[in-house]
Amino acid sequence: MFIPQEGAPTATVVAANTVGKRGKGKMIGGLLAVVALLGAGGFAVSKIVAGSDGGAANPTEVGTHLMDSLAAEDVLGVVDLLLPGERDMMRQPLIDMVDNLKRLGVADDTANLQKVGALDISFENVEVKPTPTNVDDVSDIRITAKGTVALDGKKIPIGPLLIDEAFGGTRPGVNSQTQSTDLDWHLATVKHGGRWYLSAFYSIAENARKGVGDVPETPIVAHGADTPEGAVQAIFNAVDDLDLQALIATLNPNEAEALQRYAPLFIDKAQSSVDKLKVNIGFSDTKFTVAGSGDRRTVSIDGFKMHFSKGSQDVTVELKGGCTVMTVGDTTTDSCASGNSIDSMVKALGLDDNNDVQSLIKTVRDAFKDMKPVGVTVQNVGGKWFVSPVGTGADAILAVMAALDKGELTDIIDGIKKVSQTLSVNGGLFGATSGTDTTDTSGTDPASTDPTSTDPSVTYPSVTYPSSTETSVPDTSVPDTSGASGMDRCYQHVDYAAFSACITAGINDGSIDATFVPAYFRFADCGVGEKYFNGGVYSMSDADFMAFATAAAPCFKKYVDNGTISVYGLPYELSRPDCLEGKNWYAATDSAYFERLGSCVSG
Repeated sequence: MFIPQEGAPTATVVAANTVGKRGKGKMIGGLLAVVALLGAGGFAVSKIVAGSDGGAANPTEVGTHLMDSLAAEDVLGVVDLLLPGERDMMRQPLIDMVDNLKRLGVADDTANLQKVGALDISFENVEVKPTPTNVDDVSDIRITAKGTVALDGKKIPIGPLLIDEAFGGTRPGVNSQTQSTDLDWHLATVKHGGRWYLSAFYSIAENARKGVGDVPETPIVAHGADTPEGAVQAIFNAVDDLDLQALIATLNPNEAEALQRYAPLFIDKAQSSVDKLKVNIGFSDTKFTVAGSGDRRTVSIDGFKMHFSKGSQDVTVELKGGCTVMTVGDTTTDSCASGNSIDSMVKALGLDDNNDVQSLIKTVRDAFKDMKPVGVTVQNVGGKWFVSPVGTGADAILAVMAALDKGELTDIIDGIKKVSQTLSVNGGLFGATSGTDTTDTSGTDPASTDPTSTDPSVTYPSVTYPSSTETSVPDTSVPDTSGASGMDRCYQHVDYAAFSACITAGINDGSIDATFVPAYFRFADCGVGEKYFNGGVYSMSDADFMAFATAAAPCFKKYVDNGTISVYGLPYELSRPDCLEGKNWYAATDSAYFERLGSCVSG
């Protein structure tokens, strides 16, 4: 499995006051990564075809419709392209989440799943090439194109609550210039009821299958239960027996169809690994409560007793009456013995007499006292009940959101702010001062005070950072350091020389832990820090990137060789440029390339 190292491209929203931390060159990678996730299985879907059950006539048409819908920034409209089970699983929870975000003021009323207004996406030279598999109902498609993305900060549906509580009443400036990159997506389509559909989970499975074997002809057969509580009991029984196949068979086939289809490729080896653990698990005294109606129910687990043993280890866990009793050897711990767990934790931290903390606890409890029960979501499919892992997670999130109103959420945020201020004024949670300089500065002219001081009596001009579309450069000779510390203080500089000097000074005086400083900033003698600071490294051409990596890597190797840093603390271009295959990996989108890169680095 490929695990990105430090510096790997991620989908990141870059606000104006982070200019200098990340380069503008990464914005395109982040935005198109979001688009890729939409296509590969986040929540992407196309317009419903009138008079049909959706889908497309063939795999190529699936890919064409997908690109058309993504170019229209139409999230909800694409739902018809997903395999019906996945479509039904994702559509309504997504709608409900956005509605709740608007209700709470986190998103504004312009938030629209049928038109993501903040993004302007277009594609050129789109090619969709189908690749049949060994079975008739699964076909891979490869989509190549040149994608162009721009982000319009004025259209991001930031709600009034976020603007007031998180951004001080001023809408943040977030923009990106129009940028382009080459796309190379490998997705899977599935034939169902005579139509072809995009599948998020089959896409994941197909990419994992390559080099392992053919698509299995026969899947693990899903075995449902006659009752909602029986579906959850089946999970306990499968874990009790350490039977992976039985466990997979209990899952909702709408969600787990791909897992159940591809499980024969790995189930025997996985089961053998479990058997070698030589552990024993036993469940008894299970008790459940079922809530809801129709084909979707919530099963609360009210009680159970579990016994676990391996060799000389022996553990018993019992859930009863809302309390958890754990026995390990001769030691027994009762979660209810010392009273409410939150109150106990607050008392242990010495905050039980803090009025702001107690007020916040009461505010949170009052806000969630009408929260609906959260348990395991089960669904009736074909007359049988199955456990829905994705549905369980979505329902838990929705239950939390539904329990709040805008006033309650505002009160919780305000309460958190008060507690934060209280702890800061009183020396922090563990006694460390925050934002206060206790050094005697009597007789000192504030104008001559070191601008890195955190003395609240000294006020420095604040710095307003431009959005990425502005060309003016603010005066940063005296940065705003009120409340800033460590590397955050240094990041307030937009001039690299000042930033680098701040980092060096912080390491020397101990206010910055050198081990937390990226190597390309820490070792100025290697001469590459500015390219990371201003983002230039992320937008280099392949040839320029390789020349940069080849020249820079030897400097960092000497620090690895003498034990100053670990090779794992370096981005790939500074640790293993030989693995890059001549490419700027920050701009790459080919999953197969990343697999090869990961294998080369770890090999």
